[in-house]
Amino acid sequence: MRLGVMLNRVFRLKHNPLFDEVISYQSEIEKLYVIVPIEDMSDAAEIKKNHYYEVVQGFIDALKHHHIHPFIVPYEGLAEFVRKYDLTHILMPNDIMSYHLDIYDYPHVKLAFEKRDIQVIGYRVNHYFRPGNTLNQKGEPYKVFTSFYRANRPQLMRHDKPLDSYKQIVQYAEKGTNETKIQWQQSQDMECRAREAWMHFLAEDITHYKALTDDVSQSDVSRLGQYLAYGLLDIHEVINDLLDGYEADEVNYEAYLREIMFREFYYVLMTYYPNTATEAFSEKYRQMKWSHNEAHFEAWKKGQTGYPLVDAAMRKLNRTGYMHNRLRMVVSQFLTKHLFIDWTKGEAYFRQHLLDYDNASNVHGWQWSASTGTDAVPYFRVFNPIRQSERFDKNGYFIQSEVKELEGVSSKYIHEPTKYQKDLKTQYQVIIGTDYPKAIVDHQAAREYVMTQFKQL
Repeated sequence: MRLGVMLNRVFRLKHNPLFDEVISYQSEIEKLYVIVPIEDMSDAAEIKKNHYYEVVQGFIDALKHHHIHPFIVPYEGLAEFVRKYDLTHILMPNDIMSYHLDIYDYPHVKLAFEKRDIQVIGYRVNHYFRPGNTLNQKGEPYKVFTSFYRANRPQLMRHDKPLDSYKQIVQYAEKGTNETKIQWQQSQDMECRAREAWMHFLAEDITHYKALTDDVSQSDVSRLGQYLAYGLLDIHEVINDLLDGYEADEVNYEAYLREIMFREFYYVLMTYYPNTATEAFSEKYRQMKWSHNEAHFEAWKKGQTGYPLVDAAMRKLNRTGYMHNRLRMVVSQFLTKHLFIDWTKGEAYFRQHLLDYDNASNVHGWQWSASTGTDAVPYFRVFNPIRQSERFDKNGYFIQSEVKELEGVSSKYIHEPTKYQKDLKTQYQVIIGTDYPKAIVDHQAAREYVMTQFKQL
């Protein structure tokens, strides 16, 4: 067996099941090639591109520190690589949902290898459940999260920690080379940083999770989605930690476990219904005649809609690659229910920018907001961005941190500046329409229009 193990998006040494799997084949291995395939990030936002390379660099450094020298290969060079080294088998993750491009998804890559007579061994490394073990009595995926949660939550249990098998890999692995044009620089140990941040969250912030999870002005979020998107932490390790602390604070730990179960729910749905990555889950909405107003789409992307909470969220996304979960619901509803623009355009924009991008969660989150997905919000429920702002950023702290035009403006006016434009001009010398845009659509008019469109289908 001339085995190549592909480690993209499993950027960790500890608790890495791919290394354990390699050891299980040790008696059959003639040569072992540790491969770090590099994604094409040319259309990614700069912040996302730089973060990806920083994580990869840190992982390569960590491997080399333990005398494992990987082959660094661009995806487009894998065909030539396996031919050059005459590989017979490839071991790779089969459940990664965070690749920047869908051409890197397991089914596509598996097919490409098999066309070259290479046997592919797929292994689940990034999710807790095997999709086939989560089905309902009809043998179908649950379409409603609550039902999925009730049926599968009891299956969460502690798992034995995997061995640190990377220490044994050294004796098998061929010494690799950099086959990209990228000049890799020394980077930080991102796996170590992720684990330290996760431990800090458990020690300091999870006790406030349920009460503050929707307060967009708070910074005490776990960023777990980002760590899982790059495989810096093992999902079983995370579940173990949560179950270990559960009895001390059941309310907050259960609230957090529920969010992890949402991630599993969407993963199962995407596994069984991959077509929903680009089309509505609900067939009757696949013929929806969305608006193609590019000016509105550009205003949404740039944070220039005249709705401060929406604008602050989009500006922070563009600046940092991060957006609070509550804000993802607000801006996705605004795009689909106020501007009536196709959810796939917003989903694609998130893919370009989000550091924690996860295809399953992102797609089904957008379809929830657009009322086109499974277990989606009813089409007649349209978030009022002003009420959302008043409720989840009561004092306007988050808005002022991103929308500098409204810095210092009282919470009385900051949530609805178009309505209070006279007050803003006289009290703060802020001219709406010049210093900050007027609302590009009226909430009530937009709501009535979207209801008409959905009723027609």
